[in-house]
Amino acid sequence: MKRKKKMGGSALLWGLFFEKLLQNVDASVMVTNSRGHVVFANRRYLDFFSFSEKDIVGKHWITNVIPGARRRSVKKIFDDIKRKKTLGRFDTPVLIAGKLGKYIHWIGIPLKDKRTFFYMFIGREEKYLSRLSVKMHAATRGKLDTTYKEVVNTLFQASMVSEPDTARHAVRVMVFAVGLARKLKMSKERIERLKVAALLHDLGKLAVDGRILFKKGKLTASDIREIRKHPRLGSEVVRFVYFLRDIIPIMVNHHENYDGGGYPCGIKGEDIPLEARILCVADIYEALTAERPYRKRFSMEEAIRIMEMEKGLKLDPGLTDIFLDIVKKGGFREEDS
Repeated sequence: MKRKKKMGGSALLWGLFFEKLLQNVDASVMVTNSRGHVVFANRRYLDFFSFSEKDIVGKHWITNVIPGARRRSVKKIFDDIKRKKTLGRFDTPVLIAGKLGKYIHWIGIPLKDKRTFFYMFIGREEKYLSRLSVKMHAATRGKLDTTYKEVVNTLFQASMVSEPDTARHAVRVMVFAVGLARKLKMSKERIERLKVAALLHDLGKLAVDGRILFKKGKLTASDIREIRKHPRLGSEVVRFVYFLRDIIPIMVNHHENYDGGGYPCGIKGEDIPLEARILCVADIYEALTAERPYRKRFSMEEAIRIMEMEKGLKLDPGLTDIFLDIVKKGGFREEDS
């Protein structure tokens, strides 16, 4: 409780969920207001710079960590990020306990909460610059812009703490979804959005009580209600990242059913965005064919039979037919994603 009182501003901004997400990221993360005053710093940031919260909250981040000779150039970058509402990246030595320390690679990201802009800075030591998450690197094959990839990777890493095999699940869903999208001859831009949405589609589960997520027995009605919040919760996090907002309709609607019986909105048919319908097909196939703590995986034949039964109910019939045709002809290869 003491911590919340100190960091009250950030608790109001991010809520417990977003704060929890940033605490689990494998990077130093700090958020400022438009004046550059710190409103949040995760544990890794505090530990790296040997700060306590009271040392930095409410104070200008540049004077805290940037050496005097570099402050003018870094301030110019910060001003550019604010003016253009775009990403910024830079390398600079930093001050640690008042002494000149290591080089840090920074990425500055504009975030928007209603009409107010905030700015998140993700810092990594030089030795980490070429060492992105192995799974994320394999999933994207270097096709995303490096800065964009780093931001998506940060969120992807955070999502891994919600379930034991989240990373593998997300990558497989992405492979299936992208394979189907390519068969439909969707544009590269739409496929790229779908790819990122697939990697982050379960991000909201980070906010769901682990006792519910990992429960081996039957879920109660209350448990189900909690789990069904995750599409909206995940999209709320992505909403703050200004340039990722176009994946929100995919994330929010990936559990909508073709017959209108899904969640969170109960929309149906082609009112559900195409990318969300694709993601739903991919998500269900992956869930059926993957091992789970509470059951064994279904065979390909069993999964096909179950999905045939769900056509027109949970699943878009046309998309399902095309998807299952791909499966029957040899399936999907990760290197094609």
